Amino acid sequence: MTEPPVKAGNMAVRHCVQCRRVLAPLWLSLLSALSLGAPVANAQAPRDDLEPVSLQLLWYHQFQSAGYYAAQDQGYYRDAGFDVEIRHGGYDNQGRSVDPVEEVIFGRADFGVTRSDILLHHSRGAPVTVIANIMQRSPLTLLTLKRYGFDRLEDIGDRPVSLTLPTNNPDKRISAETVAALRKADVDIRALNNSPPSWDLDDLLSGTTQLTTAYRTDEPYLLRQVGATPVEIDPADYGVDFYGDTLFTHRQLADNEPERVAAFRDASLRGWEYALEHPEAIATLIEREYGTRSERHDREFLLHEAEQLRELMQPQLIEIGYMNPRRWESIAEVYQELGMIQQADIGSLLFTPESNGSPHLGRWLVPVGTVLALVLLAAGYLHVVNRHLTLEIARRRQAENALRVQAEKDGLTGIDNRRLFEAHIQREFQRARRHNLPLSLILFDIDNFKAINDDYGHLVGDRVLKAIPEATAPVLRSSDLFSRYGGEEFVVILPETPLDEACQVAERIRCVNGDHRIDGDVPNDPVTYTLSLGIAELQADDASAEDLVRRADTELYRAKTAGRNRLSSRMTP
Repeated sequence: MTEPPVKAGNMAVRHCVQCRRVLAPLWLSLLSALSLGAPVANAQAPRDDLEPVSLQLLWYHQFQSAGYYAAQDQGYYRDAGFDVEIRHGGYDNQGRSVDPVEEVIFGRADFGVTRSDILLHHSRGAPVTVIANIMQRSPLTLLTLKRYGFDRLEDIGDRPVSLTLPTNNPDKRISAETVAALRKADVDIRALNNSPPSWDLDDLLSGTTQLTTAYRTDEPYLLRQVGATPVEIDPADYGVDFYGDTLFTHRQLADNEPERVAAFRDASLRGWEYALEHPEAIATLIEREYGTRSERHDREFLLHEAEQLRELMQPQLIEIGYMNPRRWESIAEVYQELGMIQQADIGSLLFTPESNGSPHLGRWLVPVGTVLALVLLAAGYLHVVNRHLTLEIARRRQAENALRVQAEKDGLTGIDNRRLFEAHIQREFQRARRHNLPLSLILFDIDNFKAINDDYGHLVGDRVLKAIPEATAPVLRSSDLFSRYGGEEFVVILPETPLDEACQVAERIRCVNGDHRIDGDVPNDPVTYTLSLGIAELQADDASAEDLVRRADTELYRAKTAGRNRLSSRMTP
């Protein structure tokens, strides 16, 4: 899959916009001199002339829609010439759900917010166009509780569930992600003991349902607030990695008035940038102007949701609103593989204003000589700007690569840091559970490391820490994941490895480090060190990856108390 460009690459787009802004006055001056009398396209309309448009949200008012509230409050929509009505997407007084796609298709709304399911509607002939991807990752998750004793879709059995499925569901809210994940897990949705979701967490707490559709930005937080232990089953673990909320409109509007659609999109994205930079202010705005649907959705909830949305949107790496055609093609491939669609035309799904013909283009045409004069005048400036831009992009890419290394690698040893280990162990835990694979963990540290620092100094202690990867990496397998856990502790994840094989790897680590020699401050007096290692294997009753880590830490303590320079596991006496 083609990765979306990081922000350094998108600087080119912004810089080109700046170029247009610099050249625009020259262009307008030439037109004025020729007495063409064409109106200035970007002139701000008087307030009485604002164009009324409607935006249909996907859910109730909360931080999930913060960018649109910010665009309204900060005047970005007004600056673009719009008077926007923002409608929540919950349930009406009769308990009927609002479907944003239907609202836009039938002309009851100009713009809407929905999920990647819009690809299904488009492939079946619905006249819709995606104009921006707001969330680069989907917030949808399948939620259960630890006390129900399962964390895989394959283990649902006849448990009562409440999922947004097409079977026995009068609600319009049907999640293609949920259907795709269940089919990937070889679960027959027709055989499930399923009831339409009530969206009431009391049903999950009481056992009325033991699995429900949820947003990871919302329900897990609310469950923890009442003392429950939520367990999430992520569709991405089943290869269903979709976009989250997307902004869309009617195909006819995108084709006939691309400038209007682009203006609304740009104002909305400015709103999202503001909302992510000022979460406190937007939380206050939501409470004051829009309100939330219950007391549980309070200010603390809104700020928690803001942090979760930042992770889903990844604004530090990807331009807000960016649409990757290859990613959409991959989503279409999942749907096709599962027989949910026959074919998909991604080119007509995604809004590309530069390829849409403008019905107002004719009034901007000028004599060929004027165009040539403008091009010649701008050529020199653009050459200088392009050279500067190329250097700037290269510098920013280097800076971002350096930031990634800082974020994921340990500064002293150069191996993965604790943060990356946490990501690896969660992923491998889910993979082992999903495919019923063995998984082992080795947690080890340097014996008497404080004495090494005291006797030889901290510089020599740092040399010992740096020597651990030098000695250990050659005896690890390519599939093993090696990280610094913290201080003098290190950890190795061994995917698809049972306990006996993990013990063999641990013994190799112990021996090769025991034979290693570090140059000290005294010539011909090398520093030596030993390791204690704890090994644990994933057990059937492990509720989370933390249980595996905790057991490895217990085994490490056993090795320490037994005399150090040894390994300990449940296999060892």
